[in-house]
Amino acid sequence: MSTDHRQDVLQRLLSRVSQVRARTWLMLGGAALAVLGLMVWAAIALLSWLWAQAPQAAGTGRQMAGEAMTQIEKLAPGLKEQAAKWLPVAGEAPPERDVSGSDPGPVDRFPGLVRSRFARDENVIEVSYAGRADFDAVLTHYVQGFAASGFTQDVLAATAEEERHQFVGASGRFELRIGRRPGGVVEVDLRQVLQ
Repeated sequence: MSTDHRQDVLQRLLSRVSQVRARTWLMLGGAALAVLGLMVWAAIALLSWLWAQAPQAAGTGRQMAGEAMTQIEKLAPGLKEQAAKWLPVAGEAPPERDVSGSDPGPVDRFPGLVRSRFARDENVIEVSYAGRADFDAVLTHYVQGFAASGFTQDVLAATAEEERHQFVGASGRFELRIGRRPGGVVEVDLRQVLQ
């Protein structure tokens, strides 16, 4: 297409546009404004509807997450507790000083452990200790200490994470639980059953 031909086409187009009456231009402009106004109204209506749906969608998401957790708990009971036991919590450290109470039994507390809990009623004295220590050394300390005091030992349960023992002697019955925690922390629960 030559330059002269393009100019000729452009001149014809401009002459036809200039022949359109002002009334027609006003009608076309009004129609364009009406379409633009409808598009803005539709966009605002859509955004308002989405805004109203957000809380419901969030609630549905929370409900679905809760149902998923329930299913996981059914498939693997105690999974949450096991994860909390083995995954270290930021800043988790054994207690620095003893809580009030006294240490029951004939065996002295393992060196370095701190009394973290104490409870007493008519039939039972319960105490818990925690601290950084070697699991096997703590277990040996209590087993040998009770044996030296004339107690007989029964192993009630044992896993890689914890052991539970019972010691029976002339002066009563003691239940011992020793557990491993992250970061080399050992927990000891000692329960004296009063006669």
